Amino acid sequence: MKSRGATSADDTLAMRMLQSSGYYHITGYLHPYRLVDPHDPTGHRRLDAFRPGTDLVDVGILMDFDRRLRTVLLDGTQLVEVAIRARIAHELRRRSPFAHTDQSFLSPVECVRWRTRQGVRQSAFHAWMTEYGRLQQRSREEPFVRHNLECYGEPLPIWIACEFLDFGAVSHLYQLMPDRDRIRIAQAAGVPSERTLRSWLASLNYVRNVCAHNKRLWNRILTVKPRTRPCDLPVLLTSLGQQSDDRVYGVTAITAYLTSRLCPDSEWFKRARMVLGSFPQIPLRSISEMGVPANWVEEPLWNELGHDEL
Repeated sequence: MKSRGATSADDTLAMRMLQSSGYYHITGYLHPYRLVDPHDPTGHRRLDAFRPGTDLVDVGILMDFDRRLRTVLLDGTQLVEVAIRARIAHELRRRSPFAHTDQSFLSPVECVRWRTRQGVRQSAFHAWMTEYGRLQQRSREEPFVRHNLECYGEPLPIWIACEFLDFGAVSHLYQLMPDRDRIRIAQAAGVPSERTLRSWLASLNYVRNVCAHNKRLWNRILTVKPRTRPCDLPVLLTSLGQQSDDRVYGVTAITAYLTSRLCPDSEWFKRARMVLGSFPQIPLRSISEMGVPANWVEEPLWNELGHDEL
């Protein structure tokens, strides 16, 4: 790395960083430090050489910030996941204890939509049942699952089933619910439309997986983006309509908003605000690469959450 133009204010620290994190993990953080190829008209291609001022100690500081960011977002997305699945169980149990396994209790439009996954084309309902069956099988040795299967057999009621669904399955089941049920959940979350909440859950699930697998997050371009059109946003998030929708700041702000509505006692937004405020002051890097606006600390979102007017 030094031969490519990087420096190191502390070689011992840089060596420890390499030993504990691995070369290829670190290169993801070094990528934006690489010089842009002047012959590439798109401006995306990078040379192997690093920009002057690239220091491996600074990269280590950036990695430490990213670790804190992933930790807080993993916790926040888990709060949203648990709250949404509780709402799903509450709504579906009013139709039938087994509504999640019976297409007649779900959205007839959404259930018949075709999906192709890993080369297999099937309806959304059959894709859901395949996913649900896999998760139930994986959880059969959980005491609460084993007890209910031994005492009552299959199918498991929704209030039991929801406990072993992962975020992807929660998002999938939400999409299949009847329109009125999805709308009620969106209203409880303070989201203008169920379609917007559907988009947000898919994006939060994507970010949750990035965090869980310890991938670089801080400047990642999100491949599953949340809907942030002005008409889709609650009042406290209107500024997101003017920001990039493919950066982590938007998802962080959305998570702060959802946790404040669904899990108000957690006050997760305070921890998120603290982590964002700890972005390191190091050369060549800026918090704007996360999609964070210059005046983010003055946004109503970070100053009004938790107040009675919510």
